[in-house]
Amino acid sequence: MSSEVRRLAYPMLVGVIADSILSLISLLAVSRLSKTAVAATGLASYLFLIINAGSMIFTGGVMVVCSQAIGSGRRDILEKAVGETLTIALIVTFVVFASLPLWLKGYLYLVSQGNPEVVEAGYEYTYARLLGLPAILINSVLGAVYRSLDRPWPPSIYSLVSLVVGAILIPSLTLGLFGLQPLGVYGAGLASGVASLSGLFAYLFFPLNVSLRPRLPSTTGLRVLYVGLPIASERIVASLAQNIYINAVARSGTNALAAHNIGITIENLIIQPSFAVSTATLIKTGQGTGRLDENMTNNVLREGVKLATTWMGIATMILIAISPFAGNFFTADADVARLTTIYLVLAAISEIGFGISQAYFGAIRGMGSVWIPFILSSFSVIFLRALPAQLLSIYFGAVGAWVTQNTDMYGRAFLSYVVWKKLGAKKLMKRVY
Repeated sequence: MSSEVRRLAYPMLVGVIADSILSLISLLAVSRLSKTAVAATGLASYLFLIINAGSMIFTGGVMVVCSQAIGSGRRDILEKAVGETLTIALIVTFVVFASLPLWLKGYLYLVSQGNPEVVEAGYEYTYARLLGLPAILINSVLGAVYRSLDRPWPPSIYSLVSLVVGAILIPSLTLGLFGLQPLGVYGAGLASGVASLSGLFAYLFFPLNVSLRPRLPSTTGLRVLYVGLPIASERIVASLAQNIYINAVARSGTNALAAHNIGITIENLIIQPSFAVSTATLIKTGQGTGRLDENMTNNVLREGVKLATTWMGIATMILIAISPFAGNFFTADADVARLTTIYLVLAAISEIGFGISQAYFGAIRGMGSVWIPFILSSFSVIFLRALPAQLLSIYFGAVGAWVTQNTDMYGRAFLSYVVWKKLGAKKLMKRVY
């Protein structure tokens, strides 16, 4: 069983690292513009955290339903779940596009503490980047079904194609390379959107022996949304709490915001193994639940925790090692570089706790108890991070806010361990279809 978890996790790791490298390329290009541009795109990135969180209602729901359906041999349920969810994703895309003028500037004004320069730059970047929204939502469904079928490479190739296209277009359109007109933050957003759309072509080369055609939504599609709701809600609550958290950082000014954006972009590249482990444990415990195999789910969880601890221990050492000089690659401002170093050290300390909690959360979701991780994560990110960050930032500035990463991550790891010990696989396993 351990080899199966690793076999799924390694290709997914390639994909999530590719996504993070693309964010890093975007930050490098934008950092050549101004501190305001870095701060603006950093704030905009929190909106995309919310969008990606919302897409988890499709990704999470499809993975849980489909992995359990595969475990029990119900491919008919899998095909209905995928087809109906694709249709719903396309409807959501249209609604978001149509409503943008009503709320986008207000959101940016709120999270930037009313900084007009940051709001304008963030608006340009976000509006252009949202060109890739259809790809984000469609990939959330297709990637989930491929992984549930133990075919993790096509979604990762989607990310690699997006990386290659973005690596060329983002600096070219942002800075005006190869004789092109420099478009600044608008060019960075536009290039990111085009990169997301281009990745969809990867799926054409990896056909499945199941139907992926869109279908009219019915009770199966609603079941997917119901299962995915707490998974998406967990991400949305976390994203909203992160906005409270970033608001606490913003209290310390543009330098702190710029350092936070640089630091979190670097950190996101390093922490991706935890998401790969979480997804792998979800899929394999989902298949085990479909078979009603309690031993399989227990073995998957144990392997997931070991793998997450090892990988995130390495991530901790890497972040600490690069922290003294990493900020200098993105800024010439000595104060921003100094703050980036502090952020990276505090983030590094939290990574093992984060990895352990992700392994537990993935396993519990796959077993069908999807509301438990939502409750634990929401409690932790609100009461152990967002609210303490607001308080500590008053007295200690951005550094006080950054300390709360550790109370959050180790808090959720401890809570998930307690739940597992109290309930066990037998009480947590439930088929969701």
